[in-house]
Amino acid sequence: MYLVLDFGNTLTKFFLFKGKEVIDSASLLPKDAFNKIHEILTLNEGIKGLIYSDVTGEINEKLVDLAKEIPVIAINSSIKLPFVNEYESKSTLGADRIALVAAAVIAYPKKNTLVIDLGSCITYDFVSQENTYKGGAISPGFKMRYKALNTFTGKLPLLSVKIPENPEGNSTIDSIHSGVYFGVLDEIIGRIKYYQEEFGPLTVILTGGDANKLPKTLKNTIFAHSNFLALGMLHLLKLNIDS
Repeated sequence: MYLVLDFGNTLTKFFLFKGKEVIDSASLLPKDAFNKIHEILTLNEGIKGLIYSDVTGEINEKLVDLAKEIPVIAINSSIKLPFVNEYESKSTLGADRIALVAAAVIAYPKKNTLVIDLGSCITYDFVSQENTYKGGAISPGFKMRYKALNTFTGKLPLLSVKIPENPEGNSTIDSIHSGVYFGVLDEIIGRIKYYQEEFGPLTVILTGGDANKLPKTLKNTIFAHSNFLALGMLHLLKLNIDS
């Protein structure tokens, strides 16, 4: 068995794998996370290793203390990766982006692949058919765009995400929804077109909490299953404890 932990800004997600099958998983509030991790490690003596992604930078010592004799791997650019990393500022490359690229190269080997992760931010990560990570882009996600319109103007209200029927907003509220939604959609379509023109045939993977807001008919895209990130982390764990 293997334990995969994703420490996000608001929730901690865990996945307990037996082989490639998830046998237990949950999303937890930070205050409940370590009690649950301790319970998992106590009740499952066959865990061979633990890997984690952390946005806070404060988790390592706590996990090492809990895990005791179990190998603990923190995802960063210095661990063994299943791709060549050409990112110039390697130390700043986010653990979630590393894990998503790892998942992509395992699921779609020897293909030009663009991973688009729609969360608080929208990240774009491209790996070539030569198995080389070229980098990508970071832009504001849906909620961040709504918040920016409210924060940096005097009168625009703060709205919740809504998918408009068409781009023609006939009120201020409808215009905000149109601007945010179709701005994101047009950005994604434009980014896909760029990589297709630059590199040729392209596999596009959409993932993240807001991926379901995009139309399922979006051309040439694959909507990743909910465990896509976790499977990338699992592969990184095996790669680093078995090598």
